[in-house]
Amino acid sequence: MTFLILALTAFLLYLIYERIALDRLRRQVPQVITVTGTRGKSSVVRLLASVLRESGRKVLAKTTGSQAQYVYPDGTIREVPRRGMVSILEQKATLRRAASLGVDCLVVEIMSVHPANHLVESHQILKPDTVLLTNVRLDHTEAMGETEEEIARVLGLDLVPGANVILPGEYQELLQSTAPSASKVKVHSSPAGAAASLASDIHRCGRTVLSGNYDLVTTAARTMGIADEVTTRGMNLAAYDIGEFKIWKYRTDGKELFVVNAFAANDPVSTKQLLGSTRKTLSGSAASFTGLLHLRSDRADRTMQWAGALTGSDGDMFDSLYVVGGHARALARKIKEASVLGSDDPREIMQFIASQVRDRAVVFGFGNIGGIGARLVEHWNGNGEAYGT
Repeated sequence: MTFLILALTAFLLYLIYERIALDRLRRQVPQVITVTGTRGKSSVVRLLASVLRESGRKVLAKTTGSQAQYVYPDGTIREVPRRGMVSILEQKATLRRAASLGVDCLVVEIMSVHPANHLVESHQILKPDTVLLTNVRLDHTEAMGETEEEIARVLGLDLVPGANVILPGEYQELLQSTAPSASKVKVHSSPAGAAASLASDIHRCGRTVLSGNYDLVTTAARTMGIADEVTTRGMNLAAYDIGEFKIWKYRTDGKELFVVNAFAANDPVSTKQLLGSTRKTLSGSAASFTGLLHLRSDRADRTMQWAGALTGSDGDMFDSLYVVGGHARALARKIKEASVLGSDDPREIMQFIASQVRDRAVVFGFGNIGGIGARLVEHWNGNGEAYGT
C-alpha cells in the first residue's frame, strides 16, 4: 500500500512538473497561430508563415499533412523528426523548438483526428492566440462523425476561449451553433473573394488559381495589420507544398498532356471543386479529362466514399478513369469503366496513359497524396512545366 501511495504521489508530481514546464515554454512564444479544418491546412500554414516572415516577424511553421516539416525563420525546410507512432505530444517539441529559436510567432497545423486529442492539443498544449479554420468536409468519419454538423463540432474543439478565430463566412453560422467555445472567441469572417484584389500580383509559378486558402490568409493578414503588398510578396515566396493544387504541361511519347495534382483533396466534394477550377483554367485547351485515382489500402472508408461517388451522381466526372494503389481491383469491380494500373512507377504509368488518350488530354490525379500519389507529383514537378497564372 505504501509503495502504491508513493508511486501515485510521484506520478502526480510529474504531471504538475510537466504542466509547469509546458506553461513556461508557451509563455516564451509570444504568438501561436493554429490552422484547423478538413482540407488545405498545410498550404495555409506555409502561406501565412511566409506572409508573417515578409512582414518582419521571426516565424517557425510546422505542417503535418502531406509532408511533416518545419519551415524555419530563414525559410529553410527540415523534416519533423519522428520515431515510432505519431502523436500530438510532438507539439510539445514544436513549442520547445520555437522557444529555443526565439521566434515571434509559431504557425502550426492541428494534427488531431479524435475529439479528445483536439481538446488536449489545442487547450492543453498549444493554447493558440489565433485559430484559422479552412473548411468543414466529410472525412475521418469513423472518428469525427458522419455529418457536417458532427465534424464541425469536433473542429470547434480547437477554438480556445479568448482566441481570435478566422474562418470562411460560409462556415460562421455552422461553427457558432456547434463549437463549445463559440461564444468565448472573437470571430473574423473571411468573405469569398477577399484576395481578389491581389490576384494580378500573385504570380508564383504553379499557383494555378486563387482559392479559399488565399482569401483566408489575406483576411488573417489584414486582421493583423499587414499591408496587402506585403501579403502578396509573402504568398509569392511561400514554400512549395507537395499537396497543393497544381497543373503542369507534361510531354511524353510525342504528346503534350496537362497533369493535375489534386491528390490531397481526398474527399469527393473538395475534389469536384478542384476539378471545376481545372476545367475553368484549361477551358478551350483540354481535349479530354482522364481521372487517375490513387487509393490507400488503410483507408477503406475513403474507398467506399469514392465508390459511392463514382457510381452515383459523380459518375460522369471523367471521360476515362484509371485506378492505382490498394483496393484498386475492388473498386474496378464496382465501376466497369475503371481500368486498374499494375505499375507503381510514375514514368510507366504516364507512358501507358499517354498511349490511351489524345494529345492535350488532362490527367487529373486525385484520391490520396501518399505513396504512389507523392511519387507521381514529384515526377510531374521534376519533368513537367508549371501551368497557371
